Amino acid sequence: MLQMRNVPALEVLQNRNFQYLWAARWVHEISRRMELIVLGYLIYHLTDSAFQVGLISTFLNGPRPPLSLVAGMLADRLDRWRILAGIHACYLVIAAGILALLILDLVQPWHIFLAVLFQGTAKVLDDPTRRAALFDLAGQERIAHAMSLETITNNGGKILGPLAGGLMVQFYGFTGAFIMLVVLDLVSALLMFKMRLPPNAAQVVRDTRFWEGIRGGIAHSFANKFCLGVLTISLVMNGMVLPLQYFIPVIATDVLKVGPALGGLLGSADGIGALVGALIIGARRRYSYHGRYYAIGAAIVGVGVVAVAWSPWFAVSFLLLFSAGVGQAGFSTMQSTILLLSSPAEMRGRIMGSQGLVNGLGHLIGSVEIGAIAQAFTISLAIGVNAGIGLLLMLPVVLLTPLVRRPVVAYQRPAERPGG
Repeated sequence: MLQMRNVPALEVLQNRNFQYLWAARWVHEISRRMELIVLGYLIYHLTDSAFQVGLISTFLNGPRPPLSLVAGMLADRLDRWRILAGIHACYLVIAAGILALLILDLVQPWHIFLAVLFQGTAKVLDDPTRRAALFDLAGQERIAHAMSLETITNNGGKILGPLAGGLMVQFYGFTGAFIMLVVLDLVSALLMFKMRLPPNAAQVVRDTRFWEGIRGGIAHSFANKFCLGVLTISLVMNGMVLPLQYFIPVIATDVLKVGPALGGLLGSADGIGALVGALIIGARRRYSYHGRYYAIGAAIVGVGVVAVAWSPWFAVSFLLLFSAGVGQAGFSTMQSTILLLSSPAEMRGRIMGSQGLVNGLGHLIGSVEIGAIAQAFTISLAIGVNAGIGLLLMLPVVLLTPLVRRPVVAYQRPAERPGG
């Protein structure tokens, strides 16, 4: 019989509060991924514009560049449980507002853009707080396994969310889809309310001035070569490769000529692959060269997106996205793991804020640019060319930083280092 101690990722799940956090994330990720596919089809239905579909990403990620570093500092200074509980209550209110507009038949594109702007603002604070909370609950030795579980929830949501969204839109319409979304957000909020963090989880540095703390986070991001390499590749990936997810309704409708149900299935393909990859990562006991998994995973995703951009066949596109998803497991899991391991305890929220900044900036620029090219030419050209350029831009980062050459070790202050 399989013993829990033989699977490191399962050891983390013995913590009841981690169970609540993980369950809440499962439900929320299903809701979030379902909502993206539903809103993509809704905007395309209302406007028939690939550019306006891309604006979903623009408004969702727009708050990240100006607010992520502030959010990271807040995650280090305030009670993380209160932040997470309040944010999930906000998600519920936003979904209920869109549902009310649909029931009243009043919904317009600007309503959707405003709603995702509010949602994106909440998510800016959600991401660094949640990832720092994962470290609080899992600890240094198990953080890679905790992040693999985080990746499993992300990709479980990417499997079930788009599939559920496509089916609900096709058979029950947009109103039926949002009824389901409100129920999911309610369940997620209730689970988050039950979760508690350790008393010392809020790594409050009260004697550090707010803006000095933010400057310290920026300085650490540039000074630590592992952090710099991760953040640079993340910027490229989020700007040139990963915006594909927002354009699945356009690809399904215009390139593959399939309806919302199969479009939702296509949107789940990379999630299936990433779930397989995350399960493999979570089963391994120890990691040293985290950067190799990160860089190779990013390259696999880039190649897969280039290929899927030119595929006219649904089955081939599905398999290509599945393969890209396997690579994304390494990319996503090791992204946060490397940043957390390479940072001091009191700075983990801020380094997660830096990650949110570059991810949001990438999506903000990439989605607008890809949408504009798709509107002027074709979605295949926009996706394929951008992903190809992204692959080329990642190469010098791999060569000039220690990501793949050296193992990642836990951060040590100068006095703690041998001979320090």
